[in-house]
Amino acid sequence: MTAEVAPVRAPGAVIEARDVTKDYRMPGGAVRALRGVSLDVEPNRCLAILGPSGCGKSTLLHVLGGVDVPTAGAVTILGRRTSAMSDAALAALRLRHIGFVFQRFFLLPMLTAEENVLLPMIEAGVPAGERRARARALLARVGLAARLRHRPGELSGGEMQRVAIARALANRPRILLADEPTGELDEATGREIGTLLRELSAEGLAVVVVTHNPELAALAGRQVRMKDGVIT
Repeated sequence: MTAEVAPVRAPGAVIEARDVTKDYRMPGGAVRALRGVSLDVEPNRCLAILGPSGCGKSTLLHVLGGVDVPTAGAVTILGRRTSAMSDAALAALRLRHIGFVFQRFFLLPMLTAEENVLLPMIEAGVPAGERRARARALLARVGLAARLRHRPGELSGGEMQRVAIARALANRPRILLADEPTGELDEATGREIGTLLRELSAEGLAVVVVTHNPELAALAGRQVRMKDGVIT
């Protein structure tokens, strides 16, 4: 697609990727992780991106979330093209509009569940009373109302991932991006987390889940498969 041709916009898409490539410079030369990917992410839908390790799915998630910018092509998040934004503007966009969930939770071990959920709201400048009420409501929403004062070391893997999801929702994002969110969990707990993500999409969020687990992907309303940096 040439620069003169306007991208086709899906109705209501919150993220639009068009002909995206992503190269990484390595000692042996450039490695192309994405090869002309086009994809729309819509609200009220859960999208699963499937593929084997090394196929480019995590790279795609980072580009869709504004963590990285494409080498070529265009990514537009909530109407703003990421390649035209400063690092500070991208950081602000991520803080206020995009929630991230990771395989290994990344909770701060010295903080309670409630305190971990409070952190992004503190960074966003949410008033103290409001952020505490919101943190407790979110932990209740993910089934952890009785675990507010527990630290990560006192929680199971599934409970830690639920805290991480609550933290990702703290600033009321419109987009939730999850990278192998069940990779550290047993099958039954992983199914519970997948069901929770699907419920959140039904409540209005645009949810994207990267996974190599077909059972988790089956819980999503839409699936795309990747191989060697392309959607197959």
